[in-house]
Amino acid sequence: MLSRVNTSELGVAQQKRLLVELLLRSNQTEIHTEIYPASLAQQRLWFLDQLGPKSEAYNVHFGLWLRGPLDMRALQSSLQELTNRHASLRTVFRLEGGELVQVVADRLSVRLPLTDITHSADPDREHYQVAKAEVEKSFDLRMGPLFRARVIRVTGTDHVLLCIMHHIVTDSWSVQIMAKELSALYGAFCTQRPSPLPELPITYGDYSEWQRKWFKTAKVQQQLKFWKDELEDAPPVLELRTQRPRSPEQTFEGASQTVPLGDEIISGIKALAVRLRATPFMLLLAAFKILLYRASGQPDLPVGVPVAGRNSVETEGLVGFFVNTLVLRDDLFLNPTFADLVAQIRETTLRAFANSDVPFEKVVEFLQPERNLSYNPIFQVMFSVIKAAVQSDTFGDLAAFSYTVAPTKSIFDLSMTIIEGKDGQWFAQIDHNTGLFRSEDVSRMLADYSTLLQAIIGSPEKRIMDLPITDFPITEAATVQTAECSLPLPSKTSSKRKALTPASTSHAPKPERPGEPIQAEEKLLVGIWRDLLHLPAVGIDDNFFEIGGHSLLAAQLIAQVQSATGRKITVSAVFRAPTIRAFAQLLRDDSLAEPDPIAMKLHNGVHNEDGNDAIPFFAVAAPGVDTFGFAQLARHLPPDQTTYRLQAPTPVVGGRPFTSDELQALARQYVAAVKSAQPHGPYCVGAMCEGVLIAQQMILQLELEGEEVGLFTIFDTWVLENSQIRSLWAVDYYLQRFRNFRALSLDQQFETVRRIFNRVTAPGDTGSGSGWNRAYWPDKDFQPPRFWAPVLLFKRPRQPFFYVRDPQMGWGSRSMGQVETCELKCGHYEMLREPHVRLIGQTLGNRLQAIRNQQKLHSALWELSSDPRNLFDSRTRAETAA
Repeated sequence: MLSRVNTSELGVAQQKRLLVELLLRSNQTEIHTEIYPASLAQQRLWFLDQLGPKSEAYNVHFGLWLRGPLDMRALQSSLQELTNRHASLRTVFRLEGGELVQVVADRLSVRLPLTDITHSADPDREHYQVAKAEVEKSFDLRMGPLFRARVIRVTGTDHVLLCIMHHIVTDSWSVQIMAKELSALYGAFCTQRPSPLPELPITYGDYSEWQRKWFKTAKVQQQLKFWKDELEDAPPVLELRTQRPRSPEQTFEGASQTVPLGDEIISGIKALAVRLRATPFMLLLAAFKILLYRASGQPDLPVGVPVAGRNSVETEGLVGFFVNTLVLRDDLFLNPTFADLVAQIRETTLRAFANSDVPFEKVVEFLQPERNLSYNPIFQVMFSVIKAAVQSDTFGDLAAFSYTVAPTKSIFDLSMTIIEGKDGQWFAQIDHNTGLFRSEDVSRMLADYSTLLQAIIGSPEKRIMDLPITDFPITEAATVQTAECSLPLPSKTSSKRKALTPASTSHAPKPERPGEPIQAEEKLLVGIWRDLLHLPAVGIDDNFFEIGGHSLLAAQLIAQVQSATGRKITVSAVFRAPTIRAFAQLLRDDSLAEPDPIAMKLHNGVHNEDGNDAIPFFAVAAPGVDTFGFAQLARHLPPDQTTYRLQAPTPVVGGRPFTSDELQALARQYVAAVKSAQPHGPYCVGAMCEGVLIAQQMILQLELEGEEVGLFTIFDTWVLENSQIRSLWAVDYYLQRFRNFRALSLDQQFETVRRIFNRVTAPGDTGSGSGWNRAYWPDKDFQPPRFWAPVLLFKRPRQPFFYVRDPQMGWGSRSMGQVETCELKCGHYEMLREPHVRLIGQTLGNRLQAIRNQQKLHSALWELSSDPRNLFDSRTRAETAA
């Protein structure tokens, strides 16, 4: 092509422009598309999308909080491979000849924008606002793409990954597939391995074509007849007595509330299901229908239930909109026993599942119910039992936590979802239309559902009207409707319902002191805590971290209190005062803005029977690091164990190691703080990462002063010096640098190269770097420090490949006591998180108790030896001390 151009007649600038145009033209490849018919479910969502302005009501998302060094290049490649693999993620929709079709591109380049909020004044609050804005952006079904992702960088090692799709190309099952496959791809691409995923046998387009052909079979007519008989003369709409009047046209403004279901409830439901020859789903649905009956007075209850819609093995691994909806209609008019109601629901469910091939849209088309713009046809309330999308604690070599943006839209009047989370945790969630229901009414429904489940487990033979539920108050707007209703109403029950269990089945809000007035500060905090933790009730002596709080919620809590009071508050205030009573007192004392003491008490141990306190445990942290893990650990140590966090406000260093002078200065400050709480040893300290360096210096200083250190607990941290194989470390270091470089834009890559070149060629440059080389590999005169303190080392089974082979992680050559190792099957960043921190708390608690027993024995023997009169009964006293 170039040879045909007479370049002699062109100027140099024109030649360059022509060359660029030709190169660009030669690199262009046409994007090919395939056309498939839209499925019936997709047609319905398309129709709803066309009714009004673009809305995020049908957006579906999943999110991950990723902790650890994130490889952006590998993540980008993983998302690209996921899109290459699943045709639904490359699909848009258009009308052709009056028919809606899927237009599937053969390729689609995935963008992965990064929002960096590390320098934000309040990143712990801002990440949720950024995520919420991203989740609420609407899609254009015609233009696409209908799948997008974003990464939010909160800290250098904390990122939020969001994946958002339109419901027309996905469903709940698909979201689980995507989360699982994305994790597998990232783990492979991080280590330069190919995709581990098998090839998919079919595409969603193949499924939609099969569905069209199936509609012509006789089985469709048989199933449609079943649904006609099943739903004939069903009430067109379900109205609850707490409901506000409907608007002329349906709105989708919504909110969501979630509460945990305790282990006792779930294990009880499972056991009862076996007795009643049913499934837990059937029992949970029966309880929900009782709740609806008592709230509405309507015994004839059609409730929508989603089913996977994947009736062939070929569809099980596909991302797409397969989910179907069944309407389960049961009659509670005759006040059956709970066991009889379960039997009825079992038969209803089995019949419905036997006729679940026909799409709900086809059923609606066949029945032709009277349409009303103010509510959904056939049913307005949904019930489902699902597994959480994120079922793993890891994402490649990163720690992963589920990250959810609370919905602000509700497709149905009410939708209850029972969620089986990871590690056996269960939750009940209600999404509700805020135009119809108040938040407090939904909270009461969730509380009554929990109370109802507990009653059912204990007395399944009771009739449903005898089961304990709070009477639902009738709103003024609903009074006329209720007066006209002639259906039987629930019998009167006590208005004192049981409080929900936020973290365990035994927890209830701690009772306030009799006759104690609740002051304004407490009232403010109660409202904030209740809304933030989604609990119907909170006691002023409840511990924030024992009723569902964690570090991210702590940051949101402080942000809300700051907004309400207009006062500057540090996040650590929640750790200083984890109850409403204590926090309110800090507000009144105006001490929330004061800097934290170096030694901050995380848990105040109760006195033992002998009147003595246990030896305190001091958790050592470097300035500026997150100490939530130590707060978690304090909760899982024995009740009599006082725990302090040691953390100075400065110096906060980044990108370099502490200098020797900085370490010694920090150690002096920390030791002074320790002695203010415990004048003499034996001292018990623990640390992780850079905190270990400070703790080691503290131990050296204490032992030099003649004090005993009874225990040095180390959480998965190597000795700093000479623990890494230099050549292997270099391989890992430069691989990480190269991956990070490839993830940059061209401009950023150019700037990086320029910066490196300037540094290398600068006069007087010695290549000293950030000081890590000297810290990791000191000169030959280096003598490792030695101390007498025994070490308790908690470690993960597999360590990075570039470390030396030493099961004691270098501490055996430093401790002249003993090194006891305990392995936990978790990652480095998960060590002080649930459920692993619970195991650490038990092991460490036993070790601290042994030290305390030994100290009591030593004290008793010293007392005997110092007073000759005690020798007459020495045997008895020594045995008692032991």
